Amino acid sequence: MGVSFWEDPYPVYKTFQDRSGVFWDEMLEVWVVAGRSAVNTVLRSPAMSSDWLRLNVSESTARDFPELERMLLGWFMLMDPPDHTRNRRALQPFFTRNRVEGLAEEFRDIVATRLELVRPLDGVDIASDFAAPVAGAMLARVLDVPVGVMVGAAVHMTAIASFLAQPHKREFAERAAAAVDRLNGLYRELAPDLSRDSALFPLMGDDPKAPEDPYLHTAHLLSFAGQETTAGLIASGLLHLLREPGLYKEVAAGHADPDAVVEELLRFDTPVPQVPRVALSDLTVDGRTIRAGDRVLVLLAAANRDWHHTRDADVLDFARNQRHMAFGVGIHYCLGAPIARRGAKTAISEWTAAFPEVRLVPESVRWAVGTGFRRLESALVQPA
Repeated sequence: MGVSFWEDPYPVYKTFQDRSGVFWDEMLEVWVVAGRSAVNTVLRSPAMSSDWLRLNVSESTARDFPELERMLLGWFMLMDPPDHTRNRRALQPFFTRNRVEGLAEEFRDIVATRLELVRPLDGVDIASDFAAPVAGAMLARVLDVPVGVMVGAAVHMTAIASFLAQPHKREFAERAAAAVDRLNGLYRELAPDLSRDSALFPLMGDDPKAPEDPYLHTAHLLSFAGQETTAGLIASGLLHLLREPGLYKEVAAGHADPDAVVEELLRFDTPVPQVPRVALSDLTVDGRTIRAGDRVLVLLAAANRDWHHTRDADVLDFARNQRHMAFGVGIHYCLGAPIARRGAKTAISEWTAAFPEVRLVPESVRWAVGTGFRRLESALVQPA
């Protein structure tokens, strides 16, 4: 796929949906699920597995990079019940909507501090100067860990994201394995000083100097998924608003419902556009039979545009009343959804109010290539 796909994958997604809600791709050797009803069926079906051992077709990863393989086997988002259920339940109290909403004032303080830092600059990169540090600081507060730990962890996440998107590439596995080693060092160093109120504390075991694997693996997962989703939503959301000056001014003036703005941005450009599955047993979807053992690529982003049933699907419309699947559906619904929603709502509202008149430098816009996340790498804005 060329660079143009990473800049705007939606024309390709539309061709997929026009072809069929579900179809077999000979080149990738996967079922591509792009239709809204088909995506809903696949994600809710117990016939589908998220287990990393089943998803990863390369035996060389386990043989050559055992620490990388062990980490991914410890991620509950890559588990099936009952392991998934048990691990998720242990963390659920730290990610409830009520708890995150209770941190709203602290989130505003985080954004205000960052705005004061970038305000004097002649140009601000909304991705690296604003969205990424804000998302990291918010997650640090939710987990009750030092911000510096999140900043350090974020440095290594790109390598892991690239490997997850293309696990068959050895060079990506090598980089991801090196990132895991550094992350292990980071979180082992943190363990003796970890707050007892942290979501990670119960997972550490009896000896902080030798924390157990569940602590390390969950720390990696939360650092990865929590920062990537929130930062991606904030950065891409601001970019799309800047490309629609009328909508940007509406948000800046407080004339748009902040909740509606965030929900429409999630529909319009989904931070996690796709998720993989493997069939445990045969499943018929839209008249096509997915056989046990078949791999499946579920396109959340395509389902959210839903061109066949959505009027002006490629247009941002804050008055739109349409449910989306940006955080998935079923048992794997994103645990961190309340953080992403509250974080984006606060960051976008406060940013636009602080900078009601800015211009985007079009040639500065660059999207990440070769990753399963929709990640804006850079987009520079300057005073209008």
